[in-house]
Amino acid sequence: MAARQNVLETMQDCELIKRYRLNREGIKLVVELVRDAITSPTNRNNPISPEIKCLATLRYLATGKMQLCNADDLGISQPSFIRFPLDNQQIHRIKANFMAIAGMPGVVGAIDGTHIKIIAPSKDEDVFVNRKKVHSINTQIVFDATFNIIDVVAKWPGSTHDSCI
Repeated sequence: MAARQNVLETMQDCELIKRYRLNREGIKLVVELVRDAITSPTNRNNPISPEIKCLATLRYLATGKMQLCNADDLGISQPSFIRFPLDNQQIHRIKANFMAIAGMPGVVGAIDGTHIKIIAPSKDEDVFVNRKKVHSINTQIVFDATFNIIDVVAKWPGSTHDSCI
Protein backbone atom coordinates (compact mmCIF):
# COMPACT_ATOMS: atom_id res chain seq x y z
CA MET A 1 0.00 0.00 0.00
CA ALA A 2 1.32 3.45 -0.88
CA ALA A 3 1.87 6.03 1.84
CA ARG A 4 -1.18 8.14 2.59
CA GLN A 5 -0.88 11.55 1.00
CA ASN A 6 -2.26 14.93 1.95
CA VAL A 7 -3.59 16.23 -1.35
CA LEU A 8 -4.93 19.32 0.42
CA GLU A 9 -1.32 20.36 0.93
CA THR A 10 0.16 19.16 -2.36
CA MET A 11 -2.47 20.00 -5.00
CA GLN A 12 -3.49 23.39 -6.32
CA ASP A 13 -7.19 24.38 -6.18
CA CYS A 14 -7.60 23.88 -9.94
CA GLU A 15 -6.39 20.27 -9.63
CA LEU A 16 -8.59 19.64 -6.57
CA ILE A 17 -11.63 20.93 -8.48
CA LYS A 18 -10.78 18.69 -11.45
CA ARG A 19 -10.43 15.57 -9.27
CA TYR A 20 -12.88 16.20 -6.41
CA ARG A 21 -15.25 18.88 -7.83
CA LEU A 22 -14.50 21.16 -4.84
CA ASN A 23 -11.68 23.54 -3.98
CA ARG A 24 -9.62 23.31 -0.79
CA GLU A 25 -12.04 25.42 1.28
CA GLY A 26 -15.05 23.46 0.02
CA ILE A 27 -13.42 20.17 0.94
CA LYS A 28 -12.50 21.48 4.40
CA LEU A 29 -16.10 22.65 4.91
CA VAL A 30 -17.48 19.19 4.00
CA VAL A 31 -15.00 17.52 6.36
CA GLU A 32 -16.06 19.74 9.25
CA LEU A 33 -19.75 19.10 8.56
CA VAL A 34 -19.34 15.31 8.81
CA ARG A 35 -16.25 14.96 11.04
CA ASP A 36 -18.10 13.77 14.16
CA ALA A 37 -20.07 11.16 12.22
CA ILE A 38 -17.08 9.62 10.43
CA THR A 39 -14.26 9.83 12.97
CA SER A 40 -13.12 6.38 14.15
CA PRO A 41 -13.76 5.92 17.88
CA THR A 42 -10.29 4.42 18.46
CA ASN A 43 -6.87 4.42 16.83
CA ARG A 44 -6.85 0.64 16.43
CA ASN A 45 -5.88 -0.70 12.99
CA ASN A 46 -4.52 2.65 11.78
CA PRO A 47 -7.91 4.24 10.98
CA ILE A 48 -8.41 6.51 8.00
CA SER A 49 -8.79 10.18 8.92
CA PRO A 50 -12.06 12.04 8.29
CA GLU A 51 -10.23 14.12 5.66
CA ILE A 52 -9.16 11.03 3.70
CA LYS A 53 -12.63 9.46 4.04
CA CYS A 54 -14.22 12.62 2.62
CA LEU A 55 -11.68 12.87 -0.18
CA ALA A 56 -12.25 9.22 -1.13
CA THR A 57 -16.02 9.79 -1.21
CA LEU A 58 -15.71 13.00 -3.22
CA ARG A 59 -13.38 11.29 -5.70
CA TYR A 60 -15.88 8.47 -6.15
CA LEU A 61 -18.75 10.92 -6.66
CA ALA A 62 -16.67 12.87 -9.18
CA THR A 63 -15.48 9.88 -11.22
CA GLY A 64 -17.59 6.81 -10.41
CA LYS A 65 -14.36 4.95 -9.69
CA MET A 66 -13.11 3.80 -6.30
CA GLN A 67 -10.02 1.66 -6.19
CA LEU A 68 -7.52 3.08 -8.66
CA CYS A 69 -8.22 6.78 -8.13
CA ASN A 70 -8.06 6.56 -4.35
CA ALA A 71 -4.91 4.45 -4.43
CA ASP A 72 -3.25 6.91 -6.81
CA ASP A 73 -4.32 10.13 -5.08
CA LEU A 74 -4.58 9.20 -1.43
CA GLY A 75 -2.46 6.10 -0.96
CA ILE A 76 -5.42 4.07 0.30
CA SER A 77 -6.97 0.93 -1.07
CA GLN A 78 -8.84 -2.11 0.10
CA PRO A 79 -8.17 -5.72 -0.75
CA SER A 80 -9.09 -6.36 -4.35
CA PHE A 81 -12.13 -8.49 -3.63
CA ILE A 82 -14.23 -6.92 -6.37
CA ARG A 83 -12.75 -8.22 -9.57
CA PHE A 84 -14.06 -10.19 -12.48
CA PRO A 85 -12.43 -13.64 -12.73
CA LEU A 86 -9.86 -13.89 -15.49
CA ASP A 87 -8.05 -17.19 -15.07
CA ASN A 88 -9.60 -20.30 -16.59
CA GLN A 89 -9.50 -22.33 -13.37
CA GLN A 90 -11.50 -19.73 -11.46
CA ILE A 91 -13.99 -19.31 -14.33
CA HIS A 92 -14.47 -23.09 -14.52
CA ARG A 93 -15.10 -23.27 -10.74
CA ILE A 94 -17.71 -20.49 -10.91
CA LYS A 95 -19.46 -22.16 -13.84
CA ALA A 96 -19.53 -25.46 -11.92
CA ASN A 97 -21.01 -23.71 -8.87
CA PHE A 98 -23.83 -22.15 -10.92
CA MET A 99 -24.50 -25.52 -12.56
CA ALA A 100 -24.66 -27.22 -9.15
CA ILE A 101 -27.07 -24.76 -7.54
CA ALA A 102 -29.33 -23.90 -10.46
CA GLY A 103 -28.57 -26.24 -13.35
CA MET A 104 -27.43 -23.29 -15.46
CA PRO A 105 -24.52 -24.22 -17.73
CA GLY A 106 -21.80 -21.75 -18.73
CA VAL A 107 -22.76 -18.99 -16.27
CA VAL A 108 -19.90 -16.94 -14.84
CA GLY A 109 -21.94 -14.23 -13.12
CA ALA A 110 -25.44 -13.13 -12.23
CA ILE A 111 -26.20 -9.52 -13.00
CA ASP A 112 -28.69 -7.07 -11.58
CA GLY A 113 -29.07 -3.36 -11.26
CA THR A 114 -30.46 -0.86 -8.86
CA HIS A 115 -30.95 2.87 -8.67
CA ILE A 116 -28.99 4.71 -6.00
CA LYS A 117 -30.88 7.83 -4.94
CA ILE A 118 -28.82 11.04 -5.17
CA ILE A 119 -29.28 14.76 -4.58
CA ALA A 120 -30.16 16.51 -7.83
CA PRO A 121 -26.96 17.67 -9.55
CA SER A 122 -26.71 21.25 -10.76
CA LYS A 123 -25.46 20.20 -14.21
CA ASP A 124 -27.54 17.98 -16.53
CA GLU A 125 -30.07 17.50 -13.74
CA ASP A 126 -32.72 16.06 -16.06
CA VAL A 127 -30.64 13.04 -17.15
CA PHE A 128 -30.39 11.86 -13.53
CA VAL A 129 -34.19 11.55 -13.18
CA ASN A 130 -35.25 7.91 -13.45
CA ARG A 131 -38.60 6.51 -14.58
CA LYS A 132 -39.98 6.90 -11.05
CA LYS A 133 -39.17 10.64 -11.19
CA VAL A 134 -36.34 10.29 -8.62
CA HIS A 135 -32.78 11.54 -9.08
CA SER A 136 -30.48 8.51 -9.16
CA ILE A 137 -27.44 6.75 -10.51
CA ASN A 138 -28.23 3.49 -12.28
CA THR A 139 -25.84 0.90 -10.86
CA GLN A 140 -25.02 -2.57 -12.17
CA ILE A 141 -23.70 -5.37 -9.94
CA VAL A 142 -22.40 -8.79 -11.01
CA PHE A 143 -21.91 -11.59 -8.48
CA ASP A 144 -20.75 -15.19 -8.59
CA ALA A 145 -22.53 -18.32 -7.34
CA THR A 146 -21.26 -17.79 -3.78
CA PHE A 147 -22.64 -14.22 -3.69
CA ASN A 148 -19.26 -12.52 -4.00
CA ILE A 149 -19.45 -9.27 -5.93
CA ILE A 150 -17.17 -9.54 -8.96
CA ASP A 151 -18.04 -6.32 -10.80
CA VAL A 152 -19.72 -2.99 -10.06
CA VAL A 153 -20.51 -0.18 -12.48
CA ALA A 154 -21.89 2.92 -10.74
CA LYS A 155 -21.58 5.75 -13.20
CA TRP A 156 -24.72 5.94 -15.31
CA PRO A 157 -27.37 8.64 -14.77
CA GLY A 158 -30.78 7.46 -13.60
CA SER A 159 -32.43 7.99 -16.99
CA THR A 160 -30.08 5.43 -18.60
CA HIS A 161 -31.94 2.23 -19.45
CA ASP A 162 -30.64 -1.01 -17.91
CA SER A 163 -30.01 -2.51 -21.36
CA CYS A 164 -27.52 0.27 -22.13
CA ILE A 165 -25.49 -0.41 -19.01
